[in-house]
Amino acid sequence: MISATAELMKREGVQSITLRAIAKEAGAPLAAVHYCFNDKDELMDAAAEHWLRHMSRFSTDVPVDSGLRKALEHVAEGYWGLLEEAPEDILAQVELVTWATRNSAGSPLAARIYPAYEAELGRVFSTAAEKSAEQSRLDFKELARAFITIFDGAALQYMADPDSGGHRDRYFMMIDALLAKAGV
Repeated sequence: MISATAELMKREGVQSITLRAIAKEAGAPLAAVHYCFNDKDELMDAAAEHWLRHMSRFSTDVPVDSGLRKALEHVAEGYWGLLEEAPEDILAQVELVTWATRNSAGSPLAARIYPAYEAELGRVFSTAAEKSAEQSRLDFKELARAFITIFDGAALQYMADPDSGGHRDRYFMMIDALLAKAGV
């Protein structure tokens, strides 16, 4: 069901997600979807967990022994690579965050998405700094949040006008500025 949800989100957007649409996409009876999920909010929570695990793959093989700069650059390369390979994946994630924010009264999802990314990336960045005995002028949660801010902005610009060029260079220029701000 989660794979069907992710595929439908990538192809048609978050607005297309209904339990009935997921049943059709998965080739499953609607009753099976209702058995797994009480409502759309639960389904969207599961989809968010899917993407969190998916994005976490860029932090599992980070060369933390090479220092904070290399670790952050490695994660940045992974994120950008996914954006170029599968922009529909990133667009679906952006739509999911937007949907969760718009529906935050009924879903606690919005309040969980970014803190989960921050925790994962903060752990990677702090481990890399510790292993290389480096210091950062920014705490690792703030470093992670700033990294995500840079990626989100660069990703939106890239997806809005992929043919204009220079997106990757501007993204890494901002990553370098973040590392300079952190004193790395």
